[in-house]
Amino acid sequence: MNAGEQRSDGIDARLLRYFLTLAEELHFTRAAQRLFVSQPALSNQIQRLERAVGSPLFARSTRGVTLTPAGQAFLPYARQALTAIRAALAAAAPSPVLRVDVLDAELALPRAVVKRLRTDHQGMRLAVTAEGSVSQRRRLLAGDLDAGFCGLGAAGDEKLTMVPLCHEPVDLIVPTGHPLAAVPDAAVADVDSAPGAVGLADAAGETFYLPHDTLAPEWRDFVLGECRRAGFEPARYPVTTASAASALDLVAEGDCVTLSLRSTPLPEGTTRLRLSPNLAYPWAMVWHRDRGDDPAITWLREAAAAVGPSYA
Repeated sequence: MNAGEQRSDGIDARLLRYFLTLAEELHFTRAAQRLFVSQPALSNQIQRLERAVGSPLFARSTRGVTLTPAGQAFLPYARQALTAIRAALAAAAPSPVLRVDVLDAELALPRAVVKRLRTDHQGMRLAVTAEGSVSQRRRLLAGDLDAGFCGLGAAGDEKLTMVPLCHEPVDLIVPTGHPLAAVPDAAVADVDSAPGAVGLADAAGETFYLPHDTLAPEWRDFVLGECRRAGFEPARYPVTTASAASALDLVAEGDCVTLSLRSTPLPEGTTRLRLSPNLAYPWAMVWHRDRGDDPAITWLREAAAAVGPSYA
């Protein structure tokens, strides 16, 4: 065994990830926060790596942190090594698990993407949750989630990658027998062929259901923004629920109206009204930028790209 092989014995994937994170941030506090470790723990691990390499990888001074020539030389190989380790683990795993949050279990588009993924990659195991976009962001940053579906307006982070999927039509949902449903051709059985519609401003005097602020604030902001563009501030129903289905049940009971994605099934006692001008909600997919090269994320993106256009 040569000297290089002996030194490499103490280097593992975690040390490489710590090195690469610090090389990107060039700041121990920010890198430690991103890694969810204490600053002393990060410093100790970097020192451990430097001992294994045999050279300082970072220069520390009052002006900050910089890569040494050895660190600059080590950087591309560290990236390649970590990518190779992840690819090897993915290839060797008999049943890889992809952790995906679908925002709300009642929403059709993410369910269709997950179904397509299962069809295209039958050996893959999925751990699917529906905890909302606020939880998604926290779990992605903590490494407890691989990808999520949300609105394009969801809170981002420089460590996360968010890409648009499609714009899905949005309709106004009212209780069956509501006066707005009496507008000629406004009640939509076949939305694409119905000649009539109502304006969102026609619902200015209604009480709107909006989700809890910690569940899907991007949807709340979308609804509020469209109402304001229509010239009114909506009265907000004082109760929030955990899903789109339970919110629609409130509409069926006559307590409120709401906006809904066109693909969301409606319960008995509600009527879907097409809006003019049309409204469309921007769907997005989000994952941690460090996971972008993972095959499972690529497969999920391919499934989303195949399914998304049918909801636009």
